[in-house]
Amino acid sequence: MPHSLMETPKDPIRVVHFSVTPLAGAPIRLVQTLNRLTKVEARLIDLTRFGIYDHDVVFDETPQEALRLAKQADILHLHNYIALDCQQFAPIDFKKLFADDKRIIRHFHSTSDWIAEQMGISEEELLACSLPSLVIAQYPERFFRKSLVIPNLIPHSHPLYTPLGEQEPEFDIFFSHTKTAGAFERRWDTKAAPEMIRIIEQVATQTGCSYKIITGKPLSEVLQVKQKARIVIDDLATGSYHLTGLEGLTQGKPVLSFLDERCLHLLRHFSGLDHCPFINVRLEDARQVLIYLLDHPDVCRKIGRASRNWILSYWNEEKLIQFYVQAYEKLLEDPDAIKRQEKFNIADNDFFNWVLPDLIFKARKHHYQRQDFRDDERIPLD
Repeated sequence: MPHSLMETPKDPIRVVHFSVTPLAGAPIRLVQTLNRLTKVEARLIDLTRFGIYDHDVVFDETPQEALRLAKQADILHLHNYIALDCQQFAPIDFKKLFADDKRIIRHFHSTSDWIAEQMGISEEELLACSLPSLVIAQYPERFFRKSLVIPNLIPHSHPLYTPLGEQEPEFDIFFSHTKTAGAFERRWDTKAAPEMIRIIEQVATQTGCSYKIITGKPLSEVLQVKQKARIVIDDLATGSYHLTGLEGLTQGKPVLSFLDERCLHLLRHFSGLDHCPFINVRLEDARQVLIYLLDHPDVCRKIGRASRNWILSYWNEEKLIQFYVQAYEKLLEDPDAIKRQEKFNIADNDFFNWVLPDLIFKARKHHYQRQDFRDDERIPLD
């Protein structure tokens, strides 16, 4: 049942975020950006100290501080796995706070089947959640058809997110991943690490290039290493980009990532530009693209400059953070106003937005198993 209408409080709006996993650092970066660029007073309560991203309040260290912040907040912002009946932050009782007219919003960062699996509930139960909700403007949005689509952002002005200027790269290829699943083991929860690593090694054997593959390291360390790379690789398997790809763009790198038509549509909308800044290439085709870029460092530099300019002009944090501020203002005025934008209605073009990308993925999987493009085949470049 929707809450009764209430007046928007005078600035600042106090928003407290809750997260039980790091989510690639998205919650802490969002909170830091809200505090730096808006009048929103944002805090983040992480369940525990994850150790690879920054922290604000850590619940298992200062639970009473977390309780105080939750009670004083105008809005509670629950990330990914947290529902009203979540007991992990007890004595904070989200269900009671909601019943007492506290504004609460959910924010989805993953697919519905993965979130439900981690929560130990059915996917149907997850999707039946009636809380106002947001979903990132990447692959998860096609699963949460009622949620307001909102873009991920990165702090492009921070020194670790900037290019190294005229300094020559210290190595050639950078790739990072958190999961070890193969390209076609799960539909979305993969960056094809086994296949991608094999391709990088094959390219290195053929060209003599250098590379670094990183997983499980603190974000600051990862960004420092990535700044020194010539080329960044994101997700070439599923059809979506990730935060690592945006990080590469803002650092002025050519970034390889495979985006399907649905993700391209979202990128065009939020950037306001038809051009895709990623080198849109599939896993199957990556080897020859990498070899070409390595043979043409001037092309890498030109693409890298364009990558950084695209972020500054079309994906800058000052622009994107306003989508969150507007969502908070709508939530306080009328929670029912937080809903899917009509232009992103999946059902209007269900075949192109949902069915076709999955059919293409299945065809790629079949071809992969039959033709085995993993072999180090040589294709002439001229």
